[in-house]
This record gives sequence, C-alpha cells and structure tokens, in this order.
Amino acid sequence: MNKLTEYTERLCEISARLKKYGEMASIAQYDMTATAPAGAAARRGELLAFIHEQTRHILLSPQTIETVRFLSEEENLSQLDDRMAGELRIYRRRIDAVTGVPEKLLSELSVLTQTTEQLWIGCKHTGEYGQLRKNLARIIALQKEVAECRVAAQNRQAPAHPLDPIIDETDAGMTVEKLTILFDEIRRRTVPLLRKITESGYMPDTGFVASGCPETVQRRIAWQLLEKIGYSSRYGIVGSGEHPCTYGVNRWDVRFTDHFYEDNLLKGTISAMHEGGHGLYEMNVDPELTDLLVGSGSHGAMHESSSRFWENIIGRSLPFWEFAAPVFIRETGIDGVTPEMFWQAVNLVKPGPVRIYADELSYNLHIMMRFELEKQLFDGSLSVDDLDDAWDALSQEYLGVRPQKPAEGWAQDMHWPAGMFGYFQSYTLGNLYSAQIAAHLRKQMPDFDDLVRRGEFDPIRQWLTENWYRYGQIYTNEQLLDKMTGEPLKAGYLCDYLEEKFGRLYSL
Repeated sequence: MNKLTEYTERLCEISARLKKYGEMASIAQYDMTATAPAGAAARRGELLAFIHEQTRHILLSPQTIETVRFLSEEENLSQLDDRMAGELRIYRRRIDAVTGVPEKLLSELSVLTQTTEQLWIGCKHTGEYGQLRKNLARIIALQKEVAECRVAAQNRQAPAHPLDPIIDETDAGMTVEKLTILFDEIRRRTVPLLRKITESGYMPDTGFVASGCPETVQRRIAWQLLEKIGYSSRYGIVGSGEHPCTYGVNRWDVRFTDHFYEDNLLKGTISAMHEGGHGLYEMNVDPELTDLLVGSGSHGAMHESSSRFWENIIGRSLPFWEFAAPVFIRETGIDGVTPEMFWQAVNLVKPGPVRIYADELSYNLHIMMRFELEKQLFDGSLSVDDLDDAWDALSQEYLGVRPQKPAEGWAQDMHWPAGMFGYFQSYTLGNLYSAQIAAHLRKQMPDFDDLVRRGEFDPIRQWLTENWYRYGQIYTNEQLLDKMTGEPLKAGYLCDYLEEKFGRLYSL
C-alpha cells in the first residue's frame, strides 16, 4: 500500500466516525422538535453540545490534521478523484470553522440556541418576548465572536461585511455584495408585477380552502402525494412540529415535521411537498457515499433548491393539480372544485406578514427583508431592542402590510432563535437554482408537463438523481449547477418563470 492510499483510507475511517456523530445529532434534533417534552430542552442542549465537542476533538486531532495536511499537498491533491477531493474540501472547511475558536464559546452557543428555540415556542403561546430578545442579542454577540476568532486563526483579512463569514457557513463563497446584485434584479422585475396584480383587484374563488378538514385526512392526502413523488414511508417519517423542518439522518432515515391546519386544506400539503423535496435529496444520495462527509445533500441553497423544485416548480403547477385535485376530492368529498381552482388557490397573490404562508411571488421579498435586517444587526446599526420598529417599517415598504404582533413579525421564524443567522438567503438562492435547473430539465424532457399531469414522477426524480442528488456534496454548488445547466447562477431564469406563470394566472 502506497502512502497516498494509506492516508486516503485513514481519512475515510475518520469520516465514518464523524458521520455517526452527525447522525446522532440529527436524531436528537428531530426528537427535540417532534417528541421531547419541553422540560428536556436544557439537557438536550447539553447532549448536542457534547456531540459537537466530540466532533471537534476528532477534527482537530493530530491524526486528522496530519492526514488532511498530507492529502492537501499539491502532488497528492492532484491524484485524488472527485469524491475524495470533495471530502478533503469539506474537512478543510470544517477544520477552519473550529480552529482558533474556544471550545467553551462553541459550547455556550450550542446550549443557548437549543434553549432559545424552546423559549421561542413558548413565547408564541405566552406573547412575552423580553427574554427572547435578550437571548437573540447574546446569540448575535457570540456568533460575531466566533466569526472573529475564525478570521484571526486563518490570518484572513477582515470581511467586507460582518455578515459575510456567517453567510459563508451556509452558502460557501456567497457574500453580501453578491447577494445584493442578485436580489436587486429580482426586486426590480418582481415588484412591478406584484403591484400590477394587487392593483388589478382580481380575486379567484378560494373559499373551499377554508371549508375545514381533519388533520388525519390531510395527513393521508399528504402521504399519498409524498409516496407518488418518491418519499418512501419505509425510510421517511412525517412528525408534528411548530415549524416544518427536515432532519436527514442518512439516506435510509429521513424525517421531517409538518404542521396541518384543520381550517386550511392546503397549507400542510404544500409544506409536505417542500420538506419532501429536502427528503428526496437525502434519500437519493449514492449509498457508496454513506460513510463519507460528502454522503449527504449539499447544504444551504442547493438543498433548498430541491425543496423549492418539488414545492413550487411541481407542486404549484397546473399539471400537478390536474393530477392531485382528484386525490383531494376523493379523500375530502368536496364538490364543485376544479384543478384550475386548486391551482389558483395555491398561487393566490395576497401579500401578508408571515413568510411561510407567502405566495410564491412575494416570498422573495420576505427573504430580502430578513437579509437587510441581518446586515444591520451584525454591523451594529440595529439593536435587537429596536427590531420591532425596523421590521414593521420594512414590512410596510416591501409588502404593504404591518404585522400585528411579534409572532407575525421578527419572532415568526425559528431560524434566529436556533442561531440560523445568514441562512434565509438560501431560500431565494434555492428559488434561483430550481428555476434554472427546471428550465434546462424541460429542454431535455419535452414531456415534463405531461408526466406531472399523469402523476408519473419517476422519470423526473431519476433525472434529478442521476444529474444532482447522487453526488451529495462531492461538488460545490457552483460546480454542480454548471454540470447540470452549463451556466453560472443567473437571476433571469427565476424572473422569467415568475412573469410567465403569474402573467398567465392573472391574465396580464
């Protein structure tokens, strides 16, 4: 055995240990969200902190550092295949993420975010947000401190914006400057379209949506649709949670939480299509990658693009409702509702204060609001104590609505309480990726709409698996998009898709 092979095999052995810790963390996080009692939050936070500490010890062990150093040497790196080159890239990012950061600091942040997420759930019931504000301010301070430690340890120049290193953790290579360019084009082309629709006064008949439907029936419908698109109940679970979220333990164990509303026939199903899109990504990663760090879906925007593809490109299309409407009608017994009425209902443009209920057109404006506020929170121009007024003002400016309470405003999402600053941009980036991928997929699959209309999703999922899902994290998002579409990320595909779709819906 030559030295390169020896070190490559050693890296794979280390990866297998790290993956098992990662799987334990995913199970604990799902349990915390879906089944654990509220009183378990602090202890569960300590458990997750322990798992993170063990992961950190493995990453920074002399054996790992020496192995990564050897394989990173130019003559060795050039001999690695794409799989191991991707593995090494992830190691270097993860080592950089913890190098120079005191373990006590990371542990405090882990425990604080776990307890704050549980506090957030309680606040939505009590309406008392004072402690949540204090915790958020502390989370921001800790995250800034962590980012500063990383920059110092790597002898890097100070970032152009304090939020840049936070964004980079989720979407590698993305910056405030790059996002601003993309977001400006989306805003320039969608705001006038949104204004035309709201000023038209046209309001489709959506009364059937609020006709009332038991959660058990909605769950049965959701599972029928999930099984059709390929989210298998053999390897998947749909639990209950305040906020829908997916936890990919491994390709054989993918769980998500959903929230069904008995006074709304469609919200839970649309969420299920979104989370199911996340799940399909994890379920279709090449099984040979399971014990490697590359053996799960790419983080951030590319993962969100899978959920957006199945939720929006598929789940909000007319062909989908020509297939799905009969399922709803059969299970609920509602009369006089056509596929076109379902299609209009899931695409109803009605700007509101809550992101997860936003229509597809105004949704990206919700993301841009959060992006603007995160910039201010991290550069110090906005304090958490002033977040209510700042949020309300931006909501009025972007959406034309003002939230009535924090639960409809800055406290509506679990992301900030969970420490997920610098994450929201992934949703709009996911929309950008999914629109670009869908445009190229349609060129290669001219019968795309007919397949959806017949409920024949296997060819679509197989194409996505062959060209996307199976690679896991072997490639960067930019490399993967180039392999699929032959182009860098462009805002035009999403804007074209929205203009065509909503122009047709509202006869513009």
